[in-house]
Amino acid sequence: MRLFIAVELPDEVKRKISELIDQLKVADAGIKWVEAVNLHMTLKFLGWVGDQKAEAVFDLVNQAITGTGSFPVRFESAGTFPAGQSPRVIWVGVSEGGDQLKSLAESLEQAFSRAGYRSEERAFSSHVTIGRIKNNEGVDKLKEKIDGFRAAYFGTALINSIAVMKSALTPKGPIYEKIKEVKL
Repeated sequence: MRLFIAVELPDEVKRKISELIDQLKVADAGIKWVEAVNLHMTLKFLGWVGDQKAEAVFDLVNQAITGTGSFPVRFESAGTFPAGQSPRVIWVGVSEGGDQLKSLAESLEQAFSRAGYRSEERAFSSHVTIGRIKNNEGVDKLKEKIDGFRAAYFGTALINSIAVMKSALTPKGPIYEKIKEVKL
């Protein structure tokens, strides 16, 4: 099964981000938008993990978060990665709680790297992916729309758990299922 470790978002934050997506869709760009039900913050992507290793994954998550308490996260602003001429990802950012999220992601990265899982090549950046740009059609108009949301506020959440998620890829898009919740 394909697994990743994530922070789930409260329904109110998902609703506000979905409203942003609806407003950005009018740019009519070549974007694969994330459905509201799938909005989350990925802390660590594991990839394919055999069913027999699921318990070991849960143990590694528990080890990595030992001593981590709950903390608030403020979702604010929107932008693209990379920020230049050919962006590939549209995101909602974090203005508070980013350091704690980064520390959590780094702890997970270290624990899973020691256990033989592939290391992430990019540094962690606290964000919610809301869309993936498939081609540059309409991107200039999209970037103009996004600029209007540089200071937008999407809500605050108390992060008191993380989730081990299963991802099933389908022709209509991914289906995510929480298989384990781990309290901070």
